[in-house]
Amino acid sequence: MTVGVFDGLHLGHQFLIDRVMARARALGAQSLVLTFDPHPIAVLSPGTDPEVLTTFPQKAGLLERLGLDHLGRLIFDEGLRGLSPQDFLAQAIWERVQPLEIIVGPDFRYGRNAEGHLGQLREWARGRRVKVSPVRLQQGHGVSYSSSHVRGLLKIGLVDSAALSLGRPYRVSGRVVDGSHRGRTLGFPTANLGPVAQLIPGPGVYAVRAGLGGRALPGMTSIGHNPTFGSQYLTVETFIFDFDGDIYGRDLDVDFVAQMRGMVRFEGPARLVEQLRADERAARALLRGQA
Repeated sequence: MTVGVFDGLHLGHQFLIDRVMARARALGAQSLVLTFDPHPIAVLSPGTDPEVLTTFPQKAGLLERLGLDHLGRLIFDEGLRGLSPQDFLAQAIWERVQPLEIIVGPDFRYGRNAEGHLGQLREWARGRRVKVSPVRLQQGHGVSYSSSHVRGLLKIGLVDSAALSLGRPYRVSGRVVDGSHRGRTLGFPTANLGPVAQLIPGPGVYAVRAGLGGRALPGMTSIGHNPTFGSQYLTVETFIFDFDGDIYGRDLDVDFVAQMRGMVRFEGPARLVEQLRADERAARALLRGQA
């Protein structure tokens, strides 16, 4: 087993979790990840917590596809926050599962004020015949595997660079809600996402693949405040190519492939439509090249 936040499940996280699964197979055991929800900083320092990269359901789906046997959810609240290192090991781990082996990063900390460290974990484990295996997280060749690095890339629209750290396109999920219908009048009907519980990439127009009912549909997504029409509200609007279905109220996944341009204010609707047509041609070509 391993334990941690694992926000984003980037390639460094995947390397560690692959080790957990490999050791489980070697031991004839089951593999387990215990992950905190919500992000601990949301409780430790409200208002300063980072926007999450992966919701718990997304994390569960990704880990299932990796081949993990079990995912455990540790609700990080004031009670869990206040546990001493020894009580954390006893209540958060040992009362739930008696592991054969615990695999963690070399800087793993736990318990109240992050007082617990690898030496204490080893001492605790020794009396229970549990093996502790520190693993140095894999680093990419010129690519940083860290959640904070991925957040920084996404905020400036570099979704293709973020994908190199994640090992997959960055995904935003939400429910399609009723919008202004302005896109339909322009010939570009869009699916507008309602409140999103994770980090939204920086303003701009992106080539995307929209996940709907098990299908991956090519499209483009605009993120911004619609400056041409003077809107004050941030919107995430996806135009799905060659699609005319009614999807209001349905869940939609948006995988960001590349940013094509920033958000621009146009002189009027006619100039905007001209640019959207150019954006569509560019997005179709880009997505064909990545098929």
